[in-house]
Amino acid sequence: MWFLGAVAFFESVIFPIPVDIFTFTLAAAHPKKWLRYGTVATVWSVLGAVFGYLLGAYLFDVFGHDLIAFYGYEDQFLKVTQLFDGSVFLVMFTSAFTPIPYKVFTVAGGAVGVPLFPFIIASILGRGLRFFAETYIPYRFGERTGKVLIKNVNRFTLVLGILVVAYLVLRYTLI
Repeated sequence: MWFLGAVAFFESVIFPIPVDIFTFTLAAAHPKKWLRYGTVATVWSVLGAVFGYLLGAYLFDVFGHDLIAFYGYEDQFLKVTQLFDGSVFLVMFTSAFTPIPYKVFTVAGGAVGVPLFPFIIASILGRGLRFFAETYIPYRFGERTGKVLIKNVNRFTLVLGILVVAYLVLRYTLI
């Protein structure tokens, strides 16, 4: 559990390996602990997001540019900062499902000074939905399904994100 928490935390800030590999693998190996794995991944990922936000807010000028450049995320960072002009909540929620690394969103959020409350709430909901889905699926449908999902994680999370955003947009624009 401590390793999953550490990976989830650092993946939200600097770690280049997605935590999804670990959530799927652990849930497939120990399906009855799916809820525990989802909780640990969500909590520590959101704590890492807040840490990334703080790094962006207070230390971006010192080394943030270098960190973004090191990973080659300059274009993604520019796109993300422009997206924040719309809805912080919607951007952070959907960031949990995009192929753009989550760490780009967390650091960019702090660098441009987005409001922290919607940043955190959207991170809890988005990351929670992602990690609980990733841990529940192997529990519900078996290890084989989990292995298929690991190979196609970006596709599945992007589709899940699009469905959730489409639902939210339809729900709140039709009222």
